[in-house]
Amino acid sequence: MAKLVILVTGASSGFGMMTARALAQAGHIVYASIRETQGRNAPQVAAVAAWAAEQRADLRTLEFDVQSDTSSEAAIAHILANAGRLDVIVHNAGHMMFGPAEAFAPDQYIQQYDVNVLGAQRVNRAALPHVRKQGKGLLVWVGSSSTRGGTPPFLAPYFAAKAAMDALAVSYSTELALWGIETTIIVPGAFTRGPITSSIPAPRRTPRAPPNMKPAPMPASPIRR
Repeated sequence: MAKLVILVTGASSGFGMMTARALAQAGHIVYASIRETQGRNAPQVAAVAAWAAEQRADLRTLEFDVQSDTSSEAAIAHILANAGRLDVIVHNAGHMMFGPAEAFAPDQYIQQYDVNVLGAQRVNRAALPHVRKQGKGLLVWVGSSSTRGGTPPFLAPYFAAKAAMDALAVSYSTELALWGIETTIIVPGAFTRGPITSSIPAPRRTPRAPPNMKPAPMPASPIRR
């Protein structure tokens, strides 16, 4: 198998970090996208460097905030300057909030779309002009099993955003095929145990609202890949 240059967004923990490590162990050059590498995630950056040295794997951390056009453009430029190309993009960055659908303000829905949908769009706009010139590439979209019929309650903003991302991926698949760029959509199910357990708070019970009263929104979960 040829060595590929791969970007995994939202790779500070969970599926993103698992994917980045597995691909690096397989012999590829992998860039793990992490926010605030000089701040709260500095220990994670150090841990990745130590793991890569121990495993003799080419796993590199990359400062990257998918909610920023500037950050997206700078991160892609960094990869191209250092690796010379970009073969695979794994759209894994995501954010999740818990609560009744009606309790969330429109701005909270917008925030979900900004991370889960527009984040991928920012990455694509920065990277695809270069990938098209190569005449080949792969986009991997990490979606949700909710788009295939599994919809437990209290995750409406996340599921709505993932459905939009899924539709965007399908449109991209047709357009990019003309340029030799393939598309894959992955729909993982829910994880209640394992690598991301520490990031998931225990469910909080919300008292039932009296009749004719709108339920207060449940606190947003800190889950973000």
